[in-house]
Amino acid sequence: MKKMLLVALCTAVTLPALAQEAKVDFSMKASMPSIRDASKNDAFKIDLADAKIVSSLALECQAGRTQAYVLRTNEACSVSGTGSIVNPSNPGQKLPRTQYGGGFTVKEDGLAEGRTLTVNYLAVGKVPASSESFSGSMMLKPENPSPGAAAIKAALLKKIAGEQAAGTLIDERIDTVQLANFFIPSAGLPSEKGCSWNGDMIFSYQTNSWFINLAAKCGDQAYALKGNMPWTDTQGVANQTQYDLTLTLPSAAISSDDALFASPDGDSDLFASVDGITGTIIMKESGHVKAMVDGVEDQLATQIDASGSLKGTNVSLEAVRSLATLMGILSRTFFGA
Repeated sequence: MKKMLLVALCTAVTLPALAQEAKVDFSMKASMPSIRDASKNDAFKIDLADAKIVSSLALECQAGRTQAYVLRTNEACSVSGTGSIVNPSNPGQKLPRTQYGGGFTVKEDGLAEGRTLTVNYLAVGKVPASSESFSGSMMLKPENPSPGAAAIKAALLKKIAGEQAAGTLIDERIDTVQLANFFIPSAGLPSEKGCSWNGDMIFSYQTNSWFINLAAKCGDQAYALKGNMPWTDTQGVANQTQYDLTLTLPSAAISSDDALFASPDGDSDLFASVDGITGTIIMKESGHVKAMVDGVEDQLATQIDASGSLKGTNVSLEAVRSLATLMGILSRTFFGA
């Protein structure tokens, strides 16, 4: 009788299905001969994979440069690639779905238009073929950063000044990325509508870290993501560095500016339950050469083999994938010189 009652209870209770993990694997191989010779092009190959989509992007980029103080060559990247959807009924089956094309040019003022990047959708099942363009714009390291980037820089310098000994020289060099309604279309699923990105990312040479303040709109879901991504040497491993990303959603426990400087202090478990996007990307570096970066000599890698993953907590898989795609498109900014 007890056994029958137990069986009845077990069959009557419906256990909730496990939530889909919003995890995207990221890998990239970079060859950057332009660090040695600005007339040569750099190549980046990016692979993204998650439970629903597998895609590959290839970028060929020319460095921006000025000759004889007059003749200017704009930084520009051509983009190509393909993507496949994963059959949920047969995860081993991947159906070709997307083709990426076009590219972008960074004008003298730092402006790069998104509309010159395109994605073609191949017909699959009952879904017909179609096409869509990226849109919006990016401002990459303009001479006059946006007010948002300027505010982040001011908060950063204030914090650094408070931590440094009086009279200590502070390196005020920064790289900046401003996103203005930069739209990344769906990776191939009709249920996903793509994501628009707004906000600022600045890299501080003083702290070797990206400070990030972004807003994403993916269909009817909106996310405000703030945090940082420090670039550090991997402890105990020669010629290897890593990015450790911590972006959090708004929280009563973390004030606006504090979120920019939140740090896992080398222990990712401290932030494992924080709502937002976290991740680590390991970079194996080789072919180091000395080069000038904004007037300062530095040791730079011309070859990088990167791998890692991004994970969203209470952030949709589409948003995490879109951020990973953005990092791939901006490989020269995040991984180059």
